[in-house]
Amino acid sequence: MPPSDPPLTETAPPSPPEPLAAKVARARDAQEAWGHTPFDERVACLVRAAKDMLQRRAEAMAVVEEEIGKVHAEALFNEALGPLDAVKGWAAVLRPALARRRVRLNPLGFPGKRAFVEALPRGVVAIIAPWNFPVAGLYRSVLPALLSGNAIVLKPSEHSPRSSGWLATRLAAHLPAGVVQVAPGDGAVGAALLDARPDACVFTGSTATGRGVAIRCAELGIPCSAEMGGKDPAIVLADCDLDRTVAGITHWALCNAGQACGAIEIVYAERAIADRLVERLREIWTQLRAGPEHGTGADVAPLANGRQLEVVSRHVADARAQGATVVCGGAPLGQGLWFAPTVLDHCTEGMAVVREETFGPVLAVCRVDGPAEAIRAANRLRYGLGASLWTSDLARGQRLAERLDYGVVSVNNHSFTGAVPSLPWSGTRATGFGVANSALALSTFVRPRTLVVDRRKDPELYWMPYDETLVELGEVLADLQTARLGRAWKLPGLMWRRMRKLRDFFRRRRS
Repeated sequence: MPPSDPPLTETAPPSPPEPLAAKVARARDAQEAWGHTPFDERVACLVRAAKDMLQRRAEAMAVVEEEIGKVHAEALFNEALGPLDAVKGWAAVLRPALARRRVRLNPLGFPGKRAFVEALPRGVVAIIAPWNFPVAGLYRSVLPALLSGNAIVLKPSEHSPRSSGWLATRLAAHLPAGVVQVAPGDGAVGAALLDARPDACVFTGSTATGRGVAIRCAELGIPCSAEMGGKDPAIVLADCDLDRTVAGITHWALCNAGQACGAIEIVYAERAIADRLVERLREIWTQLRAGPEHGTGADVAPLANGRQLEVVSRHVADARAQGATVVCGGAPLGQGLWFAPTVLDHCTEGMAVVREETFGPVLAVCRVDGPAEAIRAANRLRYGLGASLWTSDLARGQRLAERLDYGVVSVNNHSFTGAVPSLPWSGTRATGFGVANSALALSTFVRPRTLVVDRRKDPELYWMPYDETLVELGEVLADLQTARLGRAWKLPGLMWRRMRKLRDFFRRRRS
């Protein structure tokens, strides 16, 4: 099958506003047939596309390494390895969720009737994508949208148009023409895409932009799911397994150079273990490979763009000015966009590195007297996507986790669930109200339809014309609902008389 759009090459010029309405219209035309394609056939198309992507994984790795600076191991594991697992995982979630189901009706109140509920694709889903995971990050939106029977118009980030465009091209090669459309460009293109009136929108990005997208969608009556960032805390208790805790925090703070909404950016450490934790982090982080001399073979990637380098530098400078201790790192590394893995100790709530999303290889350590103080502080943070507790007492960890006001809470691990289609990925507060993954995310991609089949031939008792028999019947039924049985004996006779009057009335009119 021909691709919906030609492959994106070295540059991806913005789509001018005018063609976007045509892209949406083309997608809507293609969606009608795609939406009526049996579910298993849709799955088969995407399985073929996923296998194609795995076979061409070197292409994906090369483009994300070049475009946004991914290191080789992360390009492989975070971007290239997951499409087939993602398709199969989503198929398992969606198959029961999309199946028509029968709903039992009370045979006395609703005689002769069968009722069904089915999920129908919304039509055309606009996907406004981020740059930090430009291939695999789209599995949570693109795959359920397509498997649900929708067509999509993908607006990649202007920082990663070729990476996301590669995914779209590989998908489109195995789908009917028009089902996958691409609209590269900046925020103006995203705004024009919404004005072209798609049937739903999925946004992932900053809180400020996400709020604007959600407001515009509300004005246009477009269902919208918006995931708007995070600043995840890790609570380290004194009884933790220090080796696993240091390893876990290191990975989830520095993976993708910390440029992930589910990255650990803050540690609330009990004072009894804080010195040992900070020293172990310093030992490990100073041994990690980072900097231009390592290139894509580094452990810690460079930042993706100059704006992120500026934000990270500003947050570190602010923390230092307010009294934080720079344990390691704290400055750019050589030429380009590299920033040294940085641990800041003795951080406080007034610092930007604690208040705001840093999105870089920086960890702020706040020392606390105990878990109660840590939980209160974590629940005061602006964002509410993910949080974790690190402790050897699993039962206690679970009890404490239940007190955290976050969408995803883990004990002795962090944020890997973002890649699990069966588990919801969502948040509170400034993270937004969007839900990715699991059947709970489907309201963005499908709408419910109720189908009722009535096999009765007689009129319903409550239909026009009204008379005193109907009024008395209603009063008796009301009494029965409150266990007042004095007039219950009248019910059969009232129903018989009422039905006889209706039959006579409509037979007379027919003759």
